[in-house]
Amino acid sequence: MPPKAKITKEEILSKAVALVREEGVGALTAKSLAAKLGCSTQPIFWHYSGMDEIRSQVCEQALRLFDRFIRSGGENVSPYKAIGLNYIRFAEEEKELFKLLFMSENERGNILSEHAEMPYILNVLKETENIGGDAARAVYEEMWLFSHGIATMIATGTARFSREKIDKMLSDVYRGLVKNLGSEHIL
Repeated sequence: MPPKAKITKEEILSKAVALVREEGVGALTAKSLAAKLGCSTQPIFWHYSGMDEIRSQVCEQALRLFDRFIRSGGENVSPYKAIGLNYIRFAEEEKELFKLLFMSENERGNILSEHAEMPYILNVLKETENIGGDAARAVYEEMWLFSHGIATMIATGTARFSREKIDKMLSDVYRGLVKNLGSEHIL
């Protein structure tokens, strides 16, 4: 009989990400992962020190995917508005990964002030909307909170909005914030 094919570390991570995408982070156990891999739990613990390490790696993969979503741009909208629309689209298309990253406790701390994409978003505000410094930080925080509320409702299925409605709501809130700052920037 030929030797059984070995399970690689990459295969384990790939299946772990797939499991979280399909069923949520709560479903990520050694037993469920082994079943998805079609093996015992032994290969999992051969490559990883434990499930915490796997969850951490899944989180890193989710962050990389999120980064691609945020930076993917958008048609017929400003680069800054595209960020908000893409954030909400991530919640819609990757509900469980969104919940993992933005609706669960994690070691990353305060997701508003320590958001990995914050420097990128602040730079987009400066470069495309001519808003910098404290004003950019204020717009970033308030728009992020507003977008997060919409995204959370979509990810949890507690509300549904058309793309047109989301587009209008983001523009309305942005205009109000900018007006409050005493500026004339419009998305």
